[in-house]
Amino acid sequence: METLSSFYPEFRTHHNLTLKIFGCTAYVHIHSQERGKLDPRALKCIFVGYSATQKGYKCYHPPTRKTFVSIDVTFAEHNSYFSKTHLQGETELEEDEENELAPLDLPPPPQKNPPERETNDNTIIRFGKVYSRRTSPSCAPKQIQESEPSPGNKVSSPPPLYPINYSISFNNFSSSHKNFLVTLEDIHIPKDVYEALSDKNWKNAMKDEMQALEKNKTWEIVNLPIGKKSVGCKWVFSVKYNADSTLERYKARLVAKGFTQTYGIDYQETFAPVAKMNTVRILLSLAAKYNWHLEQLDVKNTFLHGDLEEEIFMEIPPGFKEKSENNKVCKLKKALYGLKQSPRAWFGRFSKFMLLNGYRQSQGDHTLFFKHSDSGGVTILLVYVDDITLTGNNEEEKASLRKSLTKEFDIKELGKLKYFLGIEVAHSSKGIFISQQKYIKDLLRETGKLACKPAPTPVEPNLKLGEAKEDPDVDKGAYQRLVGKLIYLSHTRPDIAFAVSMVSQFMQNPKQIHMQAVDRILHYLKGRPGKGILFKRDRGMTLEVYTDADYAGSPIDRRSTSGYCTFLRGNLITWRSKKQNVVARSSAEAEYRAMTLGICELLWIKIILEDLKVKWDEPMKLHCDNKSAISIAHNPVQHDRTKHIEVDRHFIKEKLDSGLVSIDHVSSKDQLANFLIKGLDSSVFLQMIDKLGMTDPYFPA
Repeated sequence: METLSSFYPEFRTHHNLTLKIFGCTAYVHIHSQERGKLDPRALKCIFVGYSATQKGYKCYHPPTRKTFVSIDVTFAEHNSYFSKTHLQGETELEEDEENELAPLDLPPPPQKNPPERETNDNTIIRFGKVYSRRTSPSCAPKQIQESEPSPGNKVSSPPPLYPINYSISFNNFSSSHKNFLVTLEDIHIPKDVYEALSDKNWKNAMKDEMQALEKNKTWEIVNLPIGKKSVGCKWVFSVKYNADSTLERYKARLVAKGFTQTYGIDYQETFAPVAKMNTVRILLSLAAKYNWHLEQLDVKNTFLHGDLEEEIFMEIPPGFKEKSENNKVCKLKKALYGLKQSPRAWFGRFSKFMLLNGYRQSQGDHTLFFKHSDSGGVTILLVYVDDITLTGNNEEEKASLRKSLTKEFDIKELGKLKYFLGIEVAHSSKGIFISQQKYIKDLLRETGKLACKPAPTPVEPNLKLGEAKEDPDVDKGAYQRLVGKLIYLSHTRPDIAFAVSMVSQFMQNPKQIHMQAVDRILHYLKGRPGKGILFKRDRGMTLEVYTDADYAGSPIDRRSTSGYCTFLRGNLITWRSKKQNVVARSSAEAEYRAMTLGICELLWIKIILEDLKVKWDEPMKLHCDNKSAISIAHNPVQHDRTKHIEVDRHFIKEKLDSGLVSIDHVSSKDQLANFLIKGLDSSVFLQMIDKLGMTDPYFPA
């Protein structure tokens, strides 16, 4: 006899929970610290099932369209929440993208009717798919996990107290750039294949991608051999823009799920042609100083230019699979996005082409290519997978390179660099400004924080996060995805670097207090979503670093936190907040290790600049606010107090003696790296951020 758990696999995970009648009224308890004196002690919800990720009952709250997971629930099993036979105002979300889809030429599946409240097995399975996805990482009472409301019918609600237009405006930009920003907002990127198939533009983009793949003979359709496995695939959607802010094309990319590959069987060596974001900022600073023109190129079907050596079988792409093709797979003959070996195959061919054309590869960043002319001109090319940035002052060589690239690869010239890897680039007479305001708004919208109250700082002053083993668990996957997005956001937002570094230390076992710290970062971003970095023009050539350390700041293992930020010509180009690998025995030792990290960063930047023949006469400067650490660096006498940092001491002393680096003492109030090692109060924090050169032209005047 089939049991409930055979139809509902999620139930098997927490079989010790009491069986309850599906769809009955459930009162979810709200703990005292999460409610006011006059607020209700429980929320009246509908019981919809059991959590697949943690021990708890899943209950849906119709007024707010949110789902809670909690163990503290009181059930009224014989009372129905609704008097009618259907849940009103709710629709079922799309099924998982791995399910078999209709052929592309057919219209997308029609919207399914809302599931009935009857407790038959089919309804349980269908209803489980409605609320098992899109778990929101925030806005949850303690011991209760919410999920983001599904896109159903709108419900009337009062206007938000803190609307997003209080924090962002396009009025400070030129009309052309304003049109570009509006275009970014207008186009919706589909989240799955069903949504894409409902729009003819995305549907045509998928057809174009398939035609390019077939034209390139990327695969052949075969039966899956016995004993072999196939990797899955999915569609990823994006848009490309012209330099005049107009839409260049809708882009649909077929990506193989390479995470299912096995090393030594499906692939051997890997290499990702991903430019370091530090290198990108160095180029932007140099382009601002020398008034170089920044251009963007796009390589269509990049990875198709690489040959595949291993035998790889892939499932037929979603949207193109016939029901009669259940055992059919694609035997790949060319590399494809997502495969472990694809970047290596593509970049191997591309780098060979660049070297044959007289270009050299930087030793500091292998995705950076450069060529110097006899007249002193330079041409620079930077690769980030299939996005290419071209700059320099040799216009003749740049034109020749564009022509050669177009002949060898399928290159599309997108004109002036404006939108690169989710980073918006604005040009003016003052310099070059970068930000991720659209990325932040999308993140706030996704987490339900678009109308939240702004916070003055990304982390509470002097906050120390521990393991908090007594705190309730939160959704690990949702936490990791959210923190991962914040890590990418910190490429243009150094002001959140310390907070993101702190919450990223708990990725394996996140607790409620860690999620609250992530919420604080989101509330801070809501206040200034348009803040970014301005690379100013007309500054002298200097290279300097500020280093600082928070001695024994971690309550878990008492390790210190190092922080440094480097400036090229006064423009902030690199920064880092990092927990030290060993426990420091004194504040001087902690500061000394931070100094070592800062000097290593200076030496790396020096390699990049020397490749581009950018030189200066003065030594690189290191600024530190700890006199003991500076004294140890200059004192050649060995004694017991420095034996445990002897390697770092010799390293720094060597750079000082060679004249590459000079160390200066700065007062604590002028230590610009202070924001990277601890939480500061709002007044000190804002002053520090202003000194870094961060600005916000999006903020309403």
